[in-house]
This record gives sequence, C-alpha cells and structure tokens, in this order.
Amino acid sequence: MTPRMPATLVGVLLASSATAIGGGTVVFTRLIVDDTDSLTLATVRYGIAALFLFAILLATTRLPRIELRDKIWLVVFGILMFSGFPYFLTRALEDTTAARGALLFATIPLITIAIGAIFRIERITWTKLSGIAIAIGAAVLALGENVDVAAPNALRGDAFMAVAMLCASIFYVFSPRYLVRYGNLPVMVYTMLVGTGFLLVLTLLLAPPLSQSLAFDLEGWIIVLGLAIPGAALMNFMWGRALQLITPTQATITVGINPITALLLGAWILSEPVTLRVMVATAMLIVAIFLTTRGPRERPGSGAEKTADHPGER
Repeated sequence: MTPRMPATLVGVLLASSATAIGGGTVVFTRLIVDDTDSLTLATVRYGIAALFLFAILLATTRLPRIELRDKIWLVVFGILMFSGFPYFLTRALEDTTAARGALLFATIPLITIAIGAIFRIERITWTKLSGIAIAIGAAVLALGENVDVAAPNALRGDAFMAVAMLCASIFYVFSPRYLVRYGNLPVMVYTMLVGTGFLLVLTLLLAPPLSQSLAFDLEGWIIVLGLAIPGAALMNFMWGRALQLITPTQATITVGINPITALLLGAWILSEPVTLRVMVATAMLIVAIFLTTRGPRERPGSGAEKTADHPGER
C-alpha cells in the first residue's frame, strides 16, 4: 500500500505552487498594466476567474447552504480579498518594480501572524517569530535598493502594496473556518463573485467607458487570460485548499517563493536589474519558509472555532 503524503506537506506544496504562480502574475501584471487602468484590469482578471470557477462548481459540486451570518462575513472577506487586494496590488505595480513588489508582499506573514495572535487563531512560537523576523529583514534589505530609474514612484507603490497585504492577511486568517465548513471551491466562488461584483460596480462608476481600457491586442488578451485562469482561478483554488490543511502562517510564509519567480521573470521579460542585495534577500526568505513550517500542525480553523464563531466575537 502506497504511504500517504502528510497533510502538512501537501498543504505547503499547494501554497508554494500558488505563490510561485503569484510571482509570475506580478510580472505579467506590470507588463500589461500600462495598457489599461488598475480598476479595469483587476475587474476583468478576477471576473473571468470567478466565472470559470463558478462553472466548475456547477458541474462538479452541489451548492452548499450557507448560513446567513456566514454569508455576511463572506461578503466582507470577499470584498477585502477580491476587490481590495487585486486593485491595490495592480495599482502598486504601476509604480514599483515586480521584484520589489513581490519581496514586499513576502512580508505578509507578519500581518497574518499578528492578526491570528490577536484573535487567538494562531499559536505564536519562537521558531515562527524567527522566520518572520528573517522575512522582514529580507524585505528591508530589498527595499533599500535604489530603483529610481526603473520605478521613480516606488515608495508610493510600496504603500499600495502594504494595503493589499492587509486585505489578503485578513482573508487568510479568517477564511479557514469557512473553507472547512463549506468546502474550498464553494467559498472561493462565493467570495470571488462578491468581490468582482463590487469591483465591477466601482469600475462602471469610476473608470468608464470600459471599452477604452480593454483595447488589448491578441498578445494582451492572452496575458489577461493567463492572469485570470492560472493566475487567479487556479492560484486561489490551490491556496484555499492549502488553508484547509495548514495554518495561516504556514501558508503565508511560502510567499517567499513569490519574489523568486518575480525576480527571474522580471529580469527576463521586463529587463529589471538583478542585484546581489535582492538575491541575498530572496535566500533569506527561503530560510524563513523552512523555519516557520517546522513543528506540529494545528488544525486550520480550530482556534477560530474555540474562541469565536466570527471575527469580533470573543
């Protein structure tokens, strides 16, 4: 009988694969964002992804009955994750480089572990804190790089990236309980449809007409579809499955793989500089991954269920 792979290892592999894809999306987003606007690109990208996953859900799974209170919280999380996160991420990449943005994004475990600790969802250990400290040090090292030529408004982009990280962290901390309760695909579809619907309303109000922002050539539409299907639908499906198997911090620390992909693709496709400082920062993030994924696994969502049925209820 073939031995089963440990659930923690499966979860880490899924999260790592998702973040590797995410690093590629950072580069391709930066490649195409000048041909449109941030709001429209985020809406189209995640709108296509939501419809794609919704079709799969209808074809393969019965729709679960979601309790009203859970629906309300999923609406909140959907707006944060699939409205706020994609918009601010895309907006950030108008100003900063792909490698810098990805490295800054890789500090997201700090916010995740802080929120998880406040709500008693994540147990803090010295090993986790060491990994987080190394990840932060890597980001500080990378952000000290002079990128005035490639991105003169990089600091503004860094600020938008920080807001995107906050939106994602809240989702990563509180979504596992719903992923366990209702299933990965239904929760991802529900939150993504809510988020992209909210984005669509904002786009129609703030960025009309859409046609002027969607004048892509064939290559541009291929990039958009790549950002939507593997870069949003598959990536978020894999990420949701990972959050069913491992803790939020174990999952988010794998974003250290994100800048590796972004660094290599950014140098190849965007001709962004690869410096010793950035390479050292990337190596530090790899070390952080191993540190924070060591130790016994806690069942995702268990802390949430023990302390509160929803955020804010203690």
